[in-house]
Amino acid sequence: MVWNVRGAGGKFFSVTAKDLVRLNKVNIFAILEPRISGERAIEVIKGLGFSNYYVVDANGFSGGVWLLWNNEVVKLTVVACSSQTITAVVMDGQIQWMLTVVYASPCPRVRSHLWPYLDGVSAASNMPWLIAGDFNELIHSSEKKGGRPVNKNSGLGNWSSRNSLVDLGFIGAKFTWSKKNEHGEIVWERLDRGLCNIAWRHLFSEAYVRHLAKVKFDHCPLLIGLHSKHIPNPDLKAFRFQAMWMLHPEFESFVNDTWSSAQGDASCKTIFLSSELQSWNHNVFGCIFQKKRRLLARICGIQKALCISHVPYLFDLEKQLTTEYSTILE
Repeated sequence: MVWNVRGAGGKFFSVTAKDLVRLNKVNIFAILEPRISGERAIEVIKGLGFSNYYVVDANGFSGGVWLLWNNEVVKLTVVACSSQTITAVVMDGQIQWMLTVVYASPCPRVRSHLWPYLDGVSAASNMPWLIAGDFNELIHSSEKKGGRPVNKNSGLGNWSSRNSLVDLGFIGAKFTWSKKNEHGEIVWERLDRGLCNIAWRHLFSEAYVRHLAKVKFDHCPLLIGLHSKHIPNPDLKAFRFQAMWMLHPEFESFVNDTWSSAQGDASCKTIFLSSELQSWNHNVFGCIFQKKRRLLARICGIQKALCISHVPYLFDLEKQLTTEYSTILE
């Protein structure tokens, strides 16, 4: 997952990020423009639950790139970095490929140095290569709605052409960023994307980019899957006690009654209670995970529709559903 968060210091970021990581089973997480550094940055990173991390610190309140990964699942070695990128080699069994995460500076002068740097990264290796992040530039006029016209002389477009890169496309809303300009007009742009060379595309022919729901942040997260989704057998899932159950006013009495009515020793009672709790979660508490998925799916649908036409009703509904999502997340 790659996400420009424009500030990772707030509580809502940590709560939302952890939920997205769990929900989407993320093993590599690139965080762009965190706007915090030093000890505060390390504190937030460690709270996200990843075993390893690499940090390019923000310059004051500008820039910054974090790369987090779970070493027990994926072997990753950082081989290069700059003020706008982190490049790593990912080892998947006998397969090796290169990953570069990008936060292109919003300053055109600074950003202009990024393209020759990435040319150098490309020239230094013939490995399969995935490049993903916020490029702060557009290639086609179709990637923008509202505001000033797209600059046809795009450094991003020229660089991707020079290196024969493939745009991975996307599933979901057409644009990844939106904001009101000084005239009160909402501007939509596809600033975030995934690109790869031909070798990487051949290696992961089923790879996809999904634009996740944008919730209280300017940018939507990009979820990059390397393979088609496989839904495991739900009967094989282990039982997990959910701390949130204790917030329900009927929970204590339900546990007491269920335990008292169960037969056998403590082990038998525990097995019976776990089975009853799963049913209770579905029927009484309500499956909060399904509620969150439905809300995020609806928000994604609304944002996709708003990319086509600005409908005030949908804009208000998006705010309402975002508030509901925040309540459930808490």
